[in-house]
Amino acid sequence: MAGSVAGRIGGRWAGNDLRVVYADGELTGRMGGKWVGKDVALSFDGAELTGRWGGRYDGQDLRFSIRGTEGTGRMGGDVVGWDIALVQDGDRITGRIGGAVVGADVRLAARDGLLTGRIGGNFDGKDCTLQVDGVPYLVAAALAAMVFYQLYLDAASTAAST
Repeated sequence: MAGSVAGRIGGRWAGNDLRVVYADGELTGRMGGKWVGKDVALSFDGAELTGRWGGRYDGQDLRFSIRGTEGTGRMGGDVVGWDIALVQDGDRITGRIGGAVVGADVRLAARDGLLTGRIGGNFDGKDCTLQVDGVPYLVAAALAAMVFYQLYLDAASTAAST
């Protein structure tokens, strides 16, 4: 089975591109740009999405399990990281990433090879526009959440350094 997920999370200035290909159970590619970005190296066996984005030392882990129309897991580390819980109901994917205080709601539409919608609130959220081919929409939604989480980490790092 082969496929791809490509598009953008966020706007023109405050966002990241995502481009991954799916082949032989591996999702590989990049989020962000050619110079400022992170490599993506994940495995997907039809039920478990696992792996890492970024480098060996500055990267983050992703664990996401799909059971029917629901997916749950964790991004980042066991201590410092965000939970992820998504539900697909027809062409809608909803859920939450992060915790009750620091995190974001997920509201996406999955149809005709597109995953569109918003992660986060009206003010501090990010738009999602991904083309999805040969990859389950719940997996594409988990990838969108991964990019959103990295954008959050980047913003927190920038704020801490000023």
